[in-house]
Amino acid sequence: MHIRFTYQALTAGQYEVGIAGDFTHWKILSLQDFGGLYLIDFDLKPGRYRYKFIVDGVWKTDPANELTEGDPFGGENSLIVVQKDVSPKSWEEALARAEGLDARSFINCHRPSGDTLELRFSWYPNFADQLSLHFSDHSVQLYPLGQSSGQMVWHRTLKLDKARRFYVRIQHLDKVIYLNLQGFALGPPDTSLIVVDPASYPVFEIPGWLKSSVVYQIFMDRFYNGDKGNDQDFSEDYYQTSREKPAEGKYLPANKEYFHFVEDWYDIKGLKQSPYLPEGRPDWWSFYGGDIAGVRQKLDYLCSLGVNLIYFNPLWEAKSNHKYDAANFMKVDPHFGSKEELKELVDLLHEKGIRVILDVAFNHSGESFWAFRDTVEKGESSPYWNWYDWYKWPLPDPLPKDFKPRDYYQSWWGIKDMPDLNYDLSRQHPYENYIRDINNAEVNWVLVNHVLEASSWWISEIGIDGFRLDVPDEVPWWFWQLFRQRIKELKPEAWLVGEIWNNAKAWISERYFDSVMNYAYFKNPALEFFVQGLISKQNFIGRIEQGLAAYPQHATQVMMNLLGSHDTQRIMKLAKGDIHKLKQAVFFQMTFVGIPHIYYGDEIAMSGGKDPDNRRPFNWKWEEDLAAQSLRDFYICLVHLRKEESLLYEGEFSFEKSTRDLILYRRYNDSGSLLCAINLSRQDKIVDSSAEILFSENQVKQEAEGLCLGALAMCILRTKKA
Repeated sequence: MHIRFTYQALTAGQYEVGIAGDFTHWKILSLQDFGGLYLIDFDLKPGRYRYKFIVDGVWKTDPANELTEGDPFGGENSLIVVQKDVSPKSWEEALARAEGLDARSFINCHRPSGDTLELRFSWYPNFADQLSLHFSDHSVQLYPLGQSSGQMVWHRTLKLDKARRFYVRIQHLDKVIYLNLQGFALGPPDTSLIVVDPASYPVFEIPGWLKSSVVYQIFMDRFYNGDKGNDQDFSEDYYQTSREKPAEGKYLPANKEYFHFVEDWYDIKGLKQSPYLPEGRPDWWSFYGGDIAGVRQKLDYLCSLGVNLIYFNPLWEAKSNHKYDAANFMKVDPHFGSKEELKELVDLLHEKGIRVILDVAFNHSGESFWAFRDTVEKGESSPYWNWYDWYKWPLPDPLPKDFKPRDYYQSWWGIKDMPDLNYDLSRQHPYENYIRDINNAEVNWVLVNHVLEASSWWISEIGIDGFRLDVPDEVPWWFWQLFRQRIKELKPEAWLVGEIWNNAKAWISERYFDSVMNYAYFKNPALEFFVQGLISKQNFIGRIEQGLAAYPQHATQVMMNLLGSHDTQRIMKLAKGDIHKLKQAVFFQMTFVGIPHIYYGDEIAMSGGKDPDNRRPFNWKWEEDLAAQSLRDFYICLVHLRKEESLLYEGEFSFEKSTRDLILYRRYNDSGSLLCAINLSRQDKIVDSSAEILFSENQVKQEAEGLCLGALAMCILRTKKA
């Protein structure tokens, strides 16, 4: 069986990635880099295989695979089990497999609100054309979602304020069978009906305003410099040893930084190659001066684009330009502006119908964080000593060329600027992260209370509408329960979205997050199919449907569907400048289930490779570029159409059968239907429809035999009820 192994790092840096396992005889083989996605293919026979990735020399389990077993050295190997295709080959075989199983084997539920229940029914693929639930007073059709674990998942969201009894009717071709509580029957049952009681399921409520949102992500330092008076002068104490550039013709020594300001907004040379470092290394320490005043001055631009939710990368005080290395969790970085300026901006955005979420990283602080500095100075006599996992103290001064931070303290990915926070006094990283029950942890309450207080400050004092939570799987599970409870008490309508790059089923619940950044089931398959051409149409459809079946529908509707971010190469770079590939990915994004996310500048065809090149200053000369104008108009049209057509943000989704070079899918409900079509080829394609055209890109025209889609054309059609 053809098996593809993929690895994606949390940042768009340069990595050497290999794999070793039973299928390589534990010889390390290199993965190929496709724009930050590393992959390798194998043909494996059915069996059990152990393996690990090797990233820059460090052996790691596969973060996308939860299946592991112990290795001989006290660690773990990832485990993959390759099985033969054992799906039923006939209707009779499907029924035989189901014999003896009761309804509980096929049904599960999610509860979006007190009187609403999403009921799901799992059945064998290809052996159901129509499924329905039959109550005493009415019946309803079930909608298909997608395949998961070898079964097709069907569902329906119902209004139920009390327990109800029903049976399930399954029709396949001319065959019909019925499911009651005890199992399957050939006729409609009148006894032993299935009982579903909403009170049996916990309420998992998600803010209703989210569904119709379109997110715009702003990396503050690179958006617009609106106030030259607050430009970085590097006067803060934490820049004391990093203000001097090396002598002419010399490079910065190891563990030495040079923070500086770039006067020319459009000078991006250093983001590819630093003049202060050897070849191949970019300038991580440059600032361009983007600030709160700049966002305020560009509000007309944002409003004309149509976005209604701004996602800011961290805004708190920090040493770096990206601000993930916090110096203070409860202070706006003074080079962005003041607390008052930020609050005024948030209020103004609210007046314009735009909500705001903030990126926060609570796995670590920065090395310039006041508590960490106190431990560096005082050692174990510091009251904040146990906020961090120290192994050796004091730090050498100056830092030697061969300095390894983890010899002294635990830090994120071994980066000295980001010391990890210690939430559980009984465990060190990463073991504290695996604990779900707070009763099994020795809680570092002083630290926990400070983080909760800081989170509350942004909600109460600044007025933001939620958080994007950085690397939350590197913080104990139990902390996020406390976090959710605190934030939802302050603002029940706040959005909590986690940065989880793989299947996040365990995180999407009333205990943790409303949704996640949808890397696994949107970004990766969409880019690999439309932009990079790495997967087949069948593989693309399968991965999209797997995501639809993975999460509760009301959570899927608010997934952050991104195509690029500050952690990945820009989509224009991945598309190698092919605007048609980029547009098809964006078209799918704007018409799919979930919240479309726009990384600043993607809408004007900005390019950028590995960090920090993907964080270029916004090109405010975009109006001089016809391609940028055209792409922005494309975005604007789709953004506005999405907000106007409710089917695009809350309708059901299903792929339609189509030829190899055509993608067809439908957004629908009981009262209406939209058909979306994408011609993947440069040959004309006919869609059998005379429906109203709501949107088209490239040549789309009605002909006698149907609707003709020209080369690489896309369209949205209003059709008859599905």
